[in-house]
Amino acid sequence: MRNPIENLGDYNEVRKLLQAAGGCMEALFKNVGDDAIAKAAPKIMMQGVGIGAGIITGVAALAYGGHKWFSYRKDRKQKLKDEPALKKKFFYKVENALLEEDGEIFTTISDGTDLDNQSNEGGLQQ
Repeated sequence: MRNPIENLGDYNEVRKLLQAAGGCMEALFKNVGDDAIAKAAPKIMMQGVGIGAGIITGVAALAYGGHKWFSYRKDRKQKLKDEPALKKKFFYKVENALLEEDGEIFTTISDGTDLDNQSNEGGLQQ
């Protein structure tokens, strides 16, 4: 045996590190902690970036979904508002098509509305 203190394993490593730190345990602990932080920092940083990206994606998805929902509700409200006039116009067109076969063409509905001269407010194409 060369030196009986060489076969102590991890204790010997700690003893050498403590000698390198000048015998000060606080300095040794600070060095060990700094090394651990330096090794763990990139992993922690990537986790933070991943979580941040997930949160941003979630917020963007909620904003987009909210916008689509609001647009759908607004469009639906407008369609429900225009429904009676569109039904009237549809029935007029169907009735006109059926009566056209008999040679009779009506251009007004029973309430006196002239649909041929009406502006295209309902958004239907003629």
